Amino acid sequence: MPRTILLRIDPTATDASWQRVENGQLAGSFHQGKLADASRHCRGAHVIVMVPSEEVFITNIALPGKNRKKLIKAVPFAVEDQIVDEIETLHFALSPAPADGQYVVAAVEERMMEYWDKSLKAAGIFAETLIPDVLALQDAKESWTVLLEADRALVRSPSGMFSSDIENLPFMLNNLHQQAGDEKPDEVVIYDCSKASHMTTLTALCSEIEFNVMECADGPFGVLARHYELRSSVNLLQGEYNRQQGLGRHIKPWIPAAALFAVWIGWQLVVNITALIDLGNKSEVLTEQMRSVYKSAFAGAKLPAAGYERSSMEAKLNLILEKQGQAQGSLQEMLVQTAPILKNVSGVKIDGMRYTNGKLDFDLTVKLSSDVEPLKEKIENQTGWEVKSNASTSKGVTKVRLTIKSSS
Repeated sequence: MPRTILLRIDPTATDASWQRVENGQLAGSFHQGKLADASRHCRGAHVIVMVPSEEVFITNIALPGKNRKKLIKAVPFAVEDQIVDEIETLHFALSPAPADGQYVVAAVEERMMEYWDKSLKAAGIFAETLIPDVLALQDAKESWTVLLEADRALVRSPSGMFSSDIENLPFMLNNLHQQAGDEKPDEVVIYDCSKASHMTTLTALCSEIEFNVMECADGPFGVLARHYELRSSVNLLQGEYNRQQGLGRHIKPWIPAAALFAVWIGWQLVVNITALIDLGNKSEVLTEQMRSVYKSAFAGAKLPAAGYERSSMEAKLNLILEKQGQAQGSLQEMLVQTAPILKNVSGVKIDGMRYTNGKLDFDLTVKLSSDVEPLKEKIENQTGWEVKSNASTSKGVTKVRLTIKSSS
């Protein structure tokens, strides 16, 4: 049985922490570093990756029937009213089995799944399980579980699973407690791994909630490793991201050899078929067809010299595509308007950038979390474009993802 590695990545998937797990307990040494540094520890292991829950929408829903393929297809429409984003842009995943008639459903943007997938592959890590970190907490009816970290908290209850910044945690807990009605928990179990005085604030602002503070000797990793259960979690690697465990692992080493054999067979077929075809007899027919297509596609245009039909057609198509790109809001246009704004704001560092179909993502480092909203508003006011922000602070460093969508 392969060893198990618990791997936790930060919002940018560049930094990570990891440790070996045996029978639900931490073993070996705790490591922190770049994601690429974890590769040698993960080689040949069963890797469970925990991603930030801030990027994932999680809820419980009742679904009729037992056919899993049909259930997966029904999920987007069952939670559509609870989600702001277009369901076509989201990836959905379902818990292995229902608990009390309800499944745990997770939804995450396709671009985030692709980003995590590519980051892990680039680091040489083959992960078989990818879960939101909040779903590694204990799942219990009688009590709720809260994990306090330095600048964020994870909350798991039967009616809500989410992450929160420390400042908003009292409000979130009070609201969740009121909504529970007659199903209020006997207690809220707190694992205080923050090394700060957050419990004093929580006790004062959440006077109607009974807290039970537990030790956090092994840090957040110890809590998550001790309570993680696959059956009460959701593996995001479903559908097109399924790693095809088991048989696929044994087949994988033979894929290069099989590919070479297929190439050789294909080449032999091409050689034999080519020998039977007299290309010279078809040359004039193909040329005439190409000229006919050219006349149909570009009515009124002068026919190019013989032999130049393809290159001329490609040039005209490229010109059409360039014009369409300018009409939809090109990367150049978006950079011209946003770059001066970012440059003139002190304390902003650009860590990365991605552009897809009129949507521009900036990964930034800012001095203070309070700088995020003014920066977002400044871009919105000066460009008239839609701007979304997602910020997280760790060890005094605030990371921000700005998603700018062109309105043109």
